[in-house]
Amino acid sequence: MSEPFVAEVEHWSNHVAIRVKDIAAALDFYHRALGLPIERRRGPEEDPQIVWLPGVQLVKRAQAIPDDQYGVLDHIGIAIKNLDTICARLDAAGYTVDRPRGRVHFPELNRDVNTIFYRDPDGNVIELLEWQ
Repeated sequence: MSEPFVAEVEHWSNHVAIRVKDIAAALDFYHRALGLPIERRRGPEEDPQIVWLPGVQLVKRAQAIPDDQYGVLDHIGIAIKNLDTICARLDAAGYTVDRPRGRVHFPELNRDVNTIFYRDPDGNVIELLEWQ
């Protein structure tokens, strides 16, 4: 990996995802108090599973998680335009895939996104996403 390389980043979709126990309480802080506008939701409006705000994704976990696991970093999302090239580089360098490639449809945006999750050297989960 000694050759120069630049990822083609789509800044509008970069985010940090935070696991939350109570979406309503999290929205009180991030949306109502901090003033971040809600960009989109997944799930029922009164009890969404995921809410996107600029730079922040709030993720409500459906399965039970110990109380000390809430409020911790879930993942860092980096939107790029050259997913295949970056994956090939990470694979060649021996980085670990945390979750394999997937494709998600966002009907509210009328777009699909390809995703894959890797672990960085410290074990943090990094989501790479490429919008279609």
